[in-house]
Amino acid sequence: MELQCPKCQTSYPETARYCSSCGTALEATSGDSSIEVRHHTPLLHRLIPRQYAERLSAGHGAARSERRIVTTLFADIVDSTALAEKLDPEDVTEIVNGAFQILTEPVHRHDGTLARLMGDAILGLFGAPIAHEDDPVRACRAAIDIIGGTEAYAAELRDRFGIEFKIRVGISTGLAVVGEVGTHTRAEYTAIGDAVNLAARLQSNAPPGGVFIDGRTRDRIRSVFAVEDRGDFQFKGKSEPVHVYQLLSASAASTPASPVAATTTFVDRLNEQTQLRTAIDACTA
Repeated sequence: MELQCPKCQTSYPETARYCSSCGTALEATSGDSSIEVRHHTPLLHRLIPRQYAERLSAGHGAARSERRIVTTLFADIVDSTALAEKLDPEDVTEIVNGAFQILTEPVHRHDGTLARLMGDAILGLFGAPIAHEDDPVRACRAAIDIIGGTEAYAAELRDRFGIEFKIRVGISTGLAVVGEVGTHTRAEYTAIGDAVNLAARLQSNAPPGGVFIDGRTRDRIRSVFAVEDRGDFQFKGKSEPVHVYQLLSASAASTPASPVAATTTFVDRLNEQTQLRTAIDACTA
């Protein structure tokens, strides 16, 4: 790959430390991973989340795993195995690629991170690597947009192939470790934790065209969305039943701003201010 001086665009070899034309100091040597990250940034943006690629570029190719509260969104195509059995592989590929457009665009639009494409499903993260105070709300808005966005596409597929196309979604909120997972030959940015596993269980049990969420997500979006209590579910691998809610729609009274205003308790700092004033008075007396 040809390297160019950032100031005068003169080509230079990887071993050069200064531009031979204008004398500008060049970034590191051929062995420096920052060169590799910088010149492969467009490719990184396609293969890993944009925010994580930018962090890698800024950190010279290194980024640590983090413990974070994240809202995880799983979405998949209902009965994709049956579709693959009925249709030609090229038709299935076309259908899945079209579905990915519907699944991924709302995740990006609501500032989530597309962590993984899994054949007929996606994993989206809200809260990593970039966090917002309303990440659960953003995830639920993305889920509603995903379900709503399938209607026209489902009608098209019904006319062309005579099939019924449905999406289902699962969302959970909780602690996870997020970052690079894998080996030196193959790695990806993803999240690991019970909340991620629960989102997958919720998705697989949601009705076609429906969205299941857990109680922690429901507590954070209750002032914004209408939900239906679906009771306790005993999921495989879980020692205790999980209380499940079905996401219905955005509340008519909700707005994008202040999504948790109705459930947030505010505290003052009068005691701290009094202590500070007392200390200042003592110092200036």
